[in-house]
Amino acid sequence: MNKHHPANNVTPKGDYLKNKNVWLAVTGSVSCVESVGIARELLRYGANVTIVANKAALELVGEKALEFACGKPIIKEITGQVEHVIAGHDADLLIIAPCCATSLGKMVHGIGDNPPMLVALTCIGAKTPMIVAPAMDKNMANSKIIKQNLKDVRKFATVLEPIMVEGKAKLPSKFRITAEACRVAGSNDLKKSKILVIGGGSSEEIDDVRVITNKSTGKMAKYIAETAFNMGAEVELWMGNATEEVGEWISQENFSSTDDLNKKIKKLGKYDAILVPAALSDFIPTKNKGKISSNKIPEIKLKKAKKSIEIIRKKHDGILCAFKLESGLKDSGLIKKGKTLLKNSDFVIANHSEVLGNEKTKLAIITKKDTIWIEDTKINASKSILKEISKKI
Repeated sequence: MNKHHPANNVTPKGDYLKNKNVWLAVTGSVSCVESVGIARELLRYGANVTIVANKAALELVGEKALEFACGKPIIKEITGQVEHVIAGHDADLLIIAPCCATSLGKMVHGIGDNPPMLVALTCIGAKTPMIVAPAMDKNMANSKIIKQNLKDVRKFATVLEPIMVEGKAKLPSKFRITAEACRVAGSNDLKKSKILVIGGGSSEEIDDVRVITNKSTGKMAKYIAETAFNMGAEVELWMGNATEEVGEWISQENFSSTDDLNKKIKKLGKYDAILVPAALSDFIPTKNKGKISSNKIPEIKLKKAKKSIEIIRKKHDGILCAFKLESGLKDSGLIKKGKTLLKNSDFVIANHSEVLGNEKTKLAIITKKDTIWIEDTKINASKSILKEISKKI
């Protein structure tokens, strides 16, 4: 790939697929128009992408568009270079997206009559990790034959369920496909680990209409949850008030107030690690019945809220990571404040309020033994936090 090609200048999102050879097989579903976006998203995570397409796909999406997407010529026929054989040795991951109904059947019955299917059959034999993302008409997807073929494909590949909408079994988003690619072909530091992330802000009622809340966006919780998934964990996210949209592949529950969260904690299940980047209220108002009249200035009485981190500690014997946000302190003062939470936590992530809402952050990972400073994007910082936690699980 020419160093000046735009494929070399995409905005990076992580290094999960760095130095990984990812082959993207494109088959003849109309969803193949999404393949350009999938290839570009894979590049953002460091993958070296090779695209192989059949004739039916190229009738729907242009060869030049696919070549632009990955930054090099695509494979549209098998030549004397035996490209399918190379795939069996070269590919760290094969993604078939979209995978049409015909291609499903061909894989199951060993029919290699076009480049994507020859590559697929070779990779099956080589035991190359595979992701298959079917896309077709809803009635086709519901047929017994297709369901049986999907069952058979699951014996050698990860199958991403299509999105049933508008009478079609549509291709999952490029973000969903890429997240699974990171999970399958990445480092898997958290494989077999069960992680709970609690994020967002709490909302405390003043009356039946008004609330006291905060500026939490849920951004850090989103990044930690999605990063833990990429690293192989089984992830649950409990989210309060937030403006960030979390990937639909993350199991998510919601809470509103601190009391609401604490009730959920009392029924806490078993987790290897719990991280709490939530902005929870330190004070709870005494709620007024109905709506306070706007003609008078109300007197709002506050009481101290129960500390959720303390309740979690009593219920949870795994790794617990608390978060501490402070304003107007020097780094040394921030560390001192953060260490006060080590009474109930194994890790404390401390940062200054100036980073609120920003994509970049400066934070300290504090344990009883040492302190590590991280200054990076919040996505990369999330990975650094989880890598430290993975060493203790």
